Amino acid sequence: MYWIVRGPWVVDYFIALNQILILFLLIGVGFFCRRVGILHETSVTSLSKFLLHICIPAMIIYSMQIPVTSELLQNSELLIVAAFGYYAVSLVVAWFAPILLRARHEEYGVFRFMLVFSNSMFMGFPVLSMIFGPEAIFYAAIFNIPFTILAYSLGIWLLTVHGGGEGRPVFQPKLLVNAAFFLTFVGLALFLTSTTIPDPINGSLELLASVTTPLSLVVTGGFLAQLDMSRIFGNVRQYFVAGIRLLVLPALVYVIFSPFIADPLILGVVVVTAGMPAATNTVMLASEHRVHPDIAAQGVFITTLMSVVTLPFLAMFLS
Repeated sequence: MYWIVRGPWVVDYFIALNQILILFLLIGVGFFCRRVGILHETSVTSLSKFLLHICIPAMIIYSMQIPVTSELLQNSELLIVAAFGYYAVSLVVAWFAPILLRARHEEYGVFRFMLVFSNSMFMGFPVLSMIFGPEAIFYAAIFNIPFTILAYSLGIWLLTVHGGGEGRPVFQPKLLVNAAFFLTFVGLALFLTSTTIPDPINGSLELLASVTTPLSLVVTGGFLAQLDMSRIFGNVRQYFVAGIRLLVLPALVYVIFSPFIADPLILGVVVVTAGMPAATNTVMLASEHRVHPDIAAQGVFITTLMSVVTLPFLAMFLS
């Protein structure tokens, strides 16, 4: 059985684990800085807004400054179709999972939102870039378009319809107006028209893009440090939901989509996004709509913590 201990897959796993741990150490930096007061709640909020409105849009625009080809166009179309297909699959899983887990009534909305919407930007972009290289960001931005549309429409409905939220769940178009969503289409327009951004501006975009990965991970850590640790680990159902979020969904997506997607990069973007922890805006939306933000905070923390184990396997398998 010697080969089991020293087999090639073990080496591949630890290579992947090493890369993932680099990312999680940056999350740890943010966690530490928030805990000791170097970062404050207002600092984390401000940095989050800076990322969402400046750094991530810059990364998206910069990643789309590549020559247009028929292959890229076909892949982009495929990704949009795959994205909506993924959300259809995850919605079916999310709808029945709380029932099968015998979740409490107040947990239904949060669990369903967590299972449908992953942390596709703050963690998804850095992990995809680490596994597949910078070109993956272009495809990740395309794949992320439906997230904004659905998270603030279908997502709010999922949270509130069975979650005990106050008020009537309504679609809020104003939430779709954000820089990352808008500039994705600007970047696409520049890409489709083969418009090159002048070097001084493009150089600035490159520098902003380069700080996006470390800063987003630090902000994630700062956000997690604000949660009440004493109430994080007590709900056993959270671990089952995390298992579905991190293992079952990416495995299911791979089985369903691999016969139709030949390009390993395209398939990788879909599967890795499916295997990300719960979206950080789960807590924000749960708090805004008064739908048990404590349950949302538990889920975000546990899925993020458990992903340090699951993501290396995913990276090793796909790379």
